[in-house]
Amino acid sequence: MQALGIDIGGSGIKGAPVNIETGELLAERLRIKTPKGAEPKPVAEAAAEIARAFKWNG
Repeated sequence: MQALGIDIGGSGIKGAPVNIETGELLAERLRIKTPKGAEPKPVAEAAAEIARAFKWNG
């Protein structure tokens, strides 16, 4: 089983598909700089950008 893991941090938002049984990353992680001010809408848009980059729809 897979999940899209997203780590929202103060300087960067990182994400990658993860095998949830083993914890193994299934692709190289993608990092996007956290939007200035870290307001909810721009942070959500950055997370959505990561999901689109991995063609994630689940």
